[in-house]
Amino acid sequence: MGKRRHSYELIKNAKDFVVNIPTREILKETDYCGNVSGRDVNKFKKTGLTPLPGKIVKSPLIKECPINLECKVIKDIELGDHNFIVGEVVSKSFDEKILNEKGKPDINKMNLFSYGSNRYFTIGEVIGKWGFSLKE
Repeated sequence: MGKRRHSYELIKNAKDFVVNIPTREILKETDYCGNVSGRDVNKFKKTGLTPLPGKIVKSPLIKECPINLECKVIKDIELGDHNFIVGEVVSKSFDEKILNEKGKPDINKMNLFSYGSNRYFTIGEVIGKWGFSLKE
């Protein structure tokens, strides 16, 4: 993470952070948040996303994200003009809508996306199962 980023300042001061996993339903808001600095605008007010208090950490969870991982910073490693933040998950929250009958997260109920090469991609096509290489 760039040392000049507002996010880095927040993490450094709070010594915690939350990994909020968004879905396609809030792709536009997610894109906006990734392109605008919180130094300049209140992203919650601008996007309509809802901050929730953490169970353990000071940093906010995002209600609209079905998965929230509360993390405490355990290492902050300097790498030139960037830092590598290592966190320990100290609490996790799941929206009940994404859980299977055993109470575990079900990826098929999440409507997730990924980002790479300046593009957003949907997740869905199964291209293999764990251990498939051992069966050949």
